[in-house]
Amino acid sequence: MKKRILTAVFSFCALLGYSQQALTLEECCDIAVANNKLCKLSDFSMQKAQLQAQNANSNFLPKLEAMGGYLYADKDFGAELMPAVAAKLNLNNTYTGGIQIEQPLFLGGKLIAAKKMAKSGVSIAALNKERTESDIRFETEKAFWNVIKAKELQKVSEKYLQTVDELYRTVESFHHTGMASQNELLKVKVKVNEAQLAQKRCENAVRLTKMNLCHLMGMPINKDIDIIDNSSEFSQTVDLNEQSIENHAEYKILSENIQLKEQEIKAVRSDFLPRVGLVAGYNYMNGVKLNGTKLISDDVFAVMVSVKVPLFHWGEGLRKIKAAKIEHQMSVVQRDEFAEKMHLEVSKAVNVLDESKMEIQLTESAFNEATASLHESRKNYETGMETLVNYMDTQSIWQKTWAEFVSAKIDYLIAKANYLKILGKR
Repeated sequence: MKKRILTAVFSFCALLGYSQQALTLEECCDIAVANNKLCKLSDFSMQKAQLQAQNANSNFLPKLEAMGGYLYADKDFGAELMPAVAAKLNLNNTYTGGIQIEQPLFLGGKLIAAKKMAKSGVSIAALNKERTESDIRFETEKAFWNVIKAKELQKVSEKYLQTVDELYRTVESFHHTGMASQNELLKVKVKVNEAQLAQKRCENAVRLTKMNLCHLMGMPINKDIDIIDNSSEFSQTVDLNEQSIENHAEYKILSENIQLKEQEIKAVRSDFLPRVGLVAGYNYMNGVKLNGTKLISDDVFAVMVSVKVPLFHWGEGLRKIKAAKIEHQMSVVQRDEFAEKMHLEVSKAVNVLDESKMEIQLTESAFNEATASLHESRKNYETGMETLVNYMDTQSIWQKTWAEFVSAKIDYLIAKANYLKILGKR
């Protein structure tokens, strides 16, 4: 993935340096992922989760602290220890310093649960990044194929305009020789005007779809780019019998969330179990005087084991554990609900993809028949065996079936991308 992102960055820099460059589908998707702000936010979330996981691991290690203090007192403390015996305690200029180390020995499983929760957090962050990239790639792929569609429809409109222009010149020639009426010439002129308008709309569609693709790739929308039509996508078949959703990023996130909730139950339970810790320290104190004689000027090393056992909290622990278990059950239900919806989405995607394949076959057959009919109709018109109206209708049908064939191919590619995205394969 890093290599692909670097390639995308180099491609993006090259695009900024040259007026135009042809991009493949994969390059467009990589550039979009590299420049998208949502992907950058996902990277930050990933880094944050990794740091939290490192902190969770460090909780198993001893904590070392240093401490020190200084006391200033403007007078002595007087006390009568026994009859006729007085004492003065001087605390002025007393100072102390030391180091202390703390090591948790047993916290009811809290540290282990926290470590596993942090690990799940890293997994969820990675899956969120995967989901974000998948969404961006899918939207970019749709925009890519829409550019291809607009360019192909532009070719259709240009070819249709050439055809009606040729017909206009033929009818105009017939009109000059008296073989065609003025009304027939005007009818053809209307078709020419309609074809010119359609061509203009196709030119605008190409420009707008390119602007949308540039926007998704994080480039200036008026950047002059070109794309390479990857016709090999049509030859790559997909297995429509495979309908598992376990690779879908959202499903994996919800599954990981279940694991997270299981560890949260253990973490809550640990708050109401015995805790054992070890504390060791080295300290030095100097400055306390009694009747002018220094009492303390020495160091000391001490070790202490502390034990804390919760005894009675009015059922607080049981209620918190039950609440954590309920959250775990909720996470299971959420995943099951999502799984049902995704199975429905997969079925819809399969139907759309299957229908798209059939639509390609039908529109291709219709286009081939319309092309043959156009050639036959032209011959018949030129020999006077067919009316001008019928010939123009045949031209319109030919142009319509060609455009439908182009749209069907692009719809299939988009449906294929959607199907693979739902299965978590793109």
